Amino acid sequence: MLGRVVVVPGRLIGARPLLSRHLRMRGGDVIEVVAVEVGVHRHARPVELLMILGARQRREIEELEKIDRHTQIFGLVGRPVSHSLSPRIHNAAFAAMGINAVYIPFEIRDLKTFIKRMIHPRTRELDWRLRGLSVTAPHKFAMMAQLDWIEPAARQIGAVNTIVVEGEALHGFNTDAAGFIKPLARVFGDLRDARCAVIGAGGVASAALWSFKEAGAKATLFARDAAKASALAERFQASCMQLDEARFEGFDIVVNATPLGTLGQFETETPATASQLRGARLVYDLVYNPTETRFLREAREARCPTLDGLVMLVAQAVEQFKLWTGALPPESVMYEAAERGLSI
Repeated sequence: MLGRVVVVPGRLIGARPLLSRHLRMRGGDVIEVVAVEVGVHRHARPVELLMILGARQRREIEELEKIDRHTQIFGLVGRPVSHSLSPRIHNAAFAAMGINAVYIPFEIRDLKTFIKRMIHPRTRELDWRLRGLSVTAPHKFAMMAQLDWIEPAARQIGAVNTIVVEGEALHGFNTDAAGFIKPLARVFGDLRDARCAVIGAGGVASAALWSFKEAGAKATLFARDAAKASALAERFQASCMQLDEARFEGFDIVVNATPLGTLGQFETETPATASQLRGARLVYDLVYNPTETRFLREAREARCPTLDGLVMLVAQAVEQFKLWTGALPPESVMYEAAERGLSI
């Protein structure tokens, strides 16, 4: 197992390099990309950009070795990013389509400085063929202030998860909404007038509520603090109810848009039990790791059909790929890459 990759100016003192490549800055300086063992990055102080690229497997680090002056660069901006399946998904698609491109995860603390010095075409100091980025927590909202143009849907949702470099400008999009609704529509069919329950009041819930509104569905937002969530519900003309003691009988679709059930500290938790879910027509969990969450187990105990979050993850990645390249990627290849990532 390898640790992480840290982008630092000059040498990384005390590190044991596993791979080293150099990218030239516009001012003539050189940034060294070094793959180091676990823990070494904690002692590195690179210009406060702290660009840490998640690299859990040797094949992820080897992606960096493929970079040449013609390589198109894409990446993921967030913190943390070491758990992300996105590099596997996109790099598999690039390889399958024969595109000279690489997708690299960037763990970023100082977003504004990172965008100015490394990303924006008008101000970046790094001479590379950067074409686009994915954006994940905690930067989906903050990223909006760094962009030159944002699509109307992303503005309405209040979050950007995709950036496209267009000439000298950065354009922002939200593919979470399309990624959420397309797999659901394939399974459920026409959503017009469907009764839909969304559990949670964060950014993913915003994308779900926006999607249901656009599809003509009737949505209800459920949250532990209904008073706090009511403003979000009002934005999308949805009703809002308290989650505690909620019953979902009569709802066509129940969506978990919370992190409950995610691998780690929330893994044993669920936003609703079998007794609460009984009578719902379809239960959709947006958590993708693990694919078998407690929420889905509760749903099956209640004899409800289910849909897991991996389909949304891949569907939104397909939309990103289309925005970046103008081409339709092989969705089956992307899904298989995600599954292999989860099996490690």
